[in-house]
Amino acid sequence: MPDRRAYPSLNLTVSQVRTSDIEVVVRNDSKTTRIAPVLSGQDNSITTQLGIYLQSVYGAKAYHVRYCAGTGPWLEAGIRPNTKGIVITKHTPGTVYSVRVRSAGLSTQYGPWSATTSLMAT
Repeated sequence: MPDRRAYPSLNLTVSQVRTSDIEVVVRNDSKTTRIAPVLSGQDNSITTQLGIYLQSVYGAKAYHVRYCAGTGPWLEAGIRPNTKGIVITKHTPGTVYSVRVRSAGLSTQYGPWSATTSLMAT
């Protein structure tokens, strides 16, 4: 088993580390500032569907989407893998829906919610 003691003064090249049995542990104590996604567009051109577009957040692995009808409770629209093609389905024409999104990624934690945007289903 390799020696797990820390040797901060060692000056090894990447190839030396790769060919050795040294276990490298990189500690990052810095806090990453999480920012909210920016909803950059919306589309209600298809009946009963709402499409939203957002600017990607650096480091995000996915996006958590919620919506609500009027002032009703927030409902889950799922976790989407990217910012393209986010479509929320089965909406009632003439009803105004609000949508919000947050990023997930650099860790198991979520970022803050985006500003809420509203759109009427057609």
